[in-house]
Amino acid sequence: MNDAIKAMELAFAEQGDGFVVQPPRLNTKAGKGWIRLGPCVMERSGLMGFKAMNLAPGIGVRYQVHLYRVADGELLSIMDAMHLTTLRTGATSAVATKRLAKNEPTTVAVLGSGAEAYAQLEAMDALGLVKSARVFSKTEKNRAAFADTFKTKHAMDIKPVASAQEACDGAGIVVAAVRSPETVFHGAWLKPGMHVNSVGTARPDQREIDPETFKRSAIIVVDTREGVFGEAGDALAAKDVVKAEGVHELAALVSGKAPKRTSPDQITLFKSVGTAVQDVALAGIIYEKALAKQIGTKLPSFPIVKKH
Repeated sequence: MNDAIKAMELAFAEQGDGFVVQPPRLNTKAGKGWIRLGPCVMERSGLMGFKAMNLAPGIGVRYQVHLYRVADGELLSIMDAMHLTTLRTGATSAVATKRLAKNEPTTVAVLGSGAEAYAQLEAMDALGLVKSARVFSKTEKNRAAFADTFKTKHAMDIKPVASAQEACDGAGIVVAAVRSPETVFHGAWLKPGMHVNSVGTARPDQREIDPETFKRSAIIVVDTREGVFGEAGDALAAKDVVKAEGVHELAALVSGKAPKRTSPDQITLFKSVGTAVQDVALAGIIYEKALAKQIGTKLPSFPIVKKH
């Protein structure tokens, strides 16, 4: 996680400085499922590539990243991106939280108990912001196992609770990672000084936070305006209370071109759907570590170069 946070800090700084080319993601229906492609060029880092995701109903989603070198176009790596996606999402939230939340350990509410929720809490712990934690998910067994894992592996003061509202009551930070068609976090629960990370919704049919959450947030930051307001169902549902031009992108926040928290009572929100620069930046770190540890299978002369 610490490596991933460093990678995201550098990636969003590079984007904020104008060295990243990142066109909108391409979403295409494929049978009863879909395929999504997200390309990116990082001119300062010298890396480029894309992530491909596809959903086959009844089977699941597959993720992969293709990583290239800008200078000579060489394909450096093809890697499974399941864990990469989870890790970079948590690390991206850490980059935003570092600038939007109050800089003090607090109670962290976790909504969800899957891999994404795990990475969110791990990222908050890496920042030193977790005094204690409470976790809620609909399945009692899952939330209990989640809490036990963090007690054992992170020596964390954490307990499972029976409702989302109970998890959030008195929390300074809320991390929501739930793919749900119904609202999970309600703006009525917001208290002065609270910071919310919402990362679970990346499709129009999903809801995680309600319009009131957007309305009551003094500062709203997104990883991509086009992605959040074009893909996330809860942002689409809030179109009457918040406009894309009224929020800030994370790259601008990291490069000092967007406001940080200025008052302990401000309510702040970070909403993320994921971007290609996150994938390519973390893939670059993974590639370098794989080379150093001699992990992976080399594919010489692949793909074939057509002379130009």
